[in-house]
Amino acid sequence: MAAEAPIQTDAQSSRLPALLDPGWLFVIAGLTLLLASVLIPAAEQVREAYWQRDRALLVEKHRQERMTRYQEFATALESGEKPLVLALAASQLNQIPADRTPIGVGSTKGGYTDIKAGSASVFPNLEPDPIELPEYRKFDSTLSRMVTNDKARPWVLVVGSVLVLAGLLPASRRRS
Repeated sequence: MAAEAPIQTDAQSSRLPALLDPGWLFVIAGLTLLLASVLIPAAEQVREAYWQRDRALLVEKHRQERMTRYQEFATALESGEKPLVLALAASQLNQIPADRTPIGVGSTKGGYTDIKAGSASVFPNLEPDPIELPEYRKFDSTLSRMVTNDKARPWVLVVGSVLVLAGLLPASRRRS
């Protein structure tokens, strides 16, 4: 004898569990808010740390270039390179070799016989170009403002927790 399958009535079919309980939507929304309130501030701190690192690397590169230029100058000065010594004697001591004349002396073109004195310092030529440091730009969205604001963040946490709680509540059942 073969067992017969029971016939379902309307009352039994209404008791079948739904494939997608609407409570899961509340759980997903609540977890999303809770995760956003944790992950967005952490991601913002990571972005700021990378920005500070990149800024420090640019400053270090600028300082290294400056040190390299000063080292090359000191090495050239210690080795007594003739063009450097002549340039330093002309600019620092206002002395030039007897076989040379300064530019502009002896020339009366346009009535110009004075020499314009420039800076006697060699350091401006040794300094590298100034660096442009990038500015920090925060990621700006409504959600990020809400989860990073000290006044709004507790409310986001409360709303997310309430949504999770509402989603986990058991579904209402009809009394028969």
